[in-house]
Amino acid sequence: MGFRQVIDILGQPTDRGAYITGKAFIPFYFGGDRTRSELLYKGQGRLIFAGGSFGDFSGGGLVWIISSTDESGYR
Repeated sequence: MGFRQVIDILGQPTDRGAYITGKAFIPFYFGGDRTRSELLYKGQGRLIFAGGSFGDFSGGGLVWIISSTDESGYR
């Protein structure tokens, strides 16, 4: 599931962010798991996406769902 599809279903997140993984430091690694992006929803949890370019929230696919009613909604 992609970023836009998730936002269409759940609505706009409380906060969003991106970070690099350790694979970004491997020379000649051209795979899609060099960056991660996340959407945070207050009182619901986080959605983690792999792939896409750093800061580009349109790319990547959903890889992890963290359900938490204690989620503050901010990074």
